[in-house]
Amino acid sequence: MVRISTLLQWVFMAAASCGLLYGCFFSDWAKRDMEKREAQERADATPHIIREADGCKVYAFKSGDWHYFTRCDDGTVTTERNYTERHGKTTVHKSETIVTQGNS
Repeated sequence: MVRISTLLQWVFMAAASCGLLYGCFFSDWAKRDMEKREAQERADATPHIIREADGCKVYAFKSGDWHYFTRCDDGTVTTERNYTERHGKTTVHKSETIVTQGNS
């Protein structure tokens, strides 16, 4: 009798675990959460204005890392990217800046 109750406990625990896994991955809540995350990733990948000052607009977009660029009324475009490279235990912080003068 003890073995049957132990077996039933294991079956119940396995069924409960399967139900939890199903709920986490296939429920309406999980699908809505995944859709929300994908929509945010698409929005982040599209350049959008984050600041505006002195006739310059600062844009940001995410393509792996965050990238920033400015467009000014005089036609100047400045692009900046800050990123980190890891080599074993060493971390190197790098930055790239590209400035393009406009025709104005």
